[in-house]
Amino acid sequence: MNLQQCLVLTAASGAVLMDLKTGKIANGWIVILWLAGLITEGLSRGGPGIATFLTGAFLPVLTLFWLFFFRMIGAGDIKLLSALGGFLGPAAILTCIWLSFLFGAILSLGILIICGNIRQRLLKFTTYIKHILLPILQGKTTVPVPYREGKWGMECVHFSVPILLAVLLWIGGFY
Repeated sequence: MNLQQCLVLTAASGAVLMDLKTGKIANGWIVILWLAGLITEGLSRGGPGIATFLTGAFLPVLTLFWLFFFRMIGAGDIKLLSALGGFLGPAAILTCIWLSFLFGAILSLGILIICGNIRQRLLKFTTYIKHILLPILQGKTTVPVPYREGKWGMECVHFSVPILLAVLLWIGGFY
């Protein structure tokens, strides 16, 4: 395993530990990861490395902001993907995002089956979407409400876990 792979694995694993323990990924951790990515890319490849870092770091923010706006993904998850994008580069971070959502869907489906509350969760989701779309269609301004009600129940998927699974595929050379 090379230095870049070690740093990416450490970044994702540390984020999972924080997320599972506190429900958040510390901003200090993200800043350290951004600095590590910028320094390693700058030292190893110079100006083109810094450009790749910046592009990879901004892509997750640009592509996932709308999910954060509707409170369907946490800011920490986007910042983690941004930090990882600095290491992985633009093409690999887009694949990482796609695979993270795929793993997240699989984990969510498994949790729904285990908990036996598929109908309840679908009703909650459709009610949430109506709450968001109806005021927009009526021309009213609305403040997005969090999809999650503040409770960390069994149905909650800490998105850092699917991100780690996608990172493991990258380390294994699958993309």
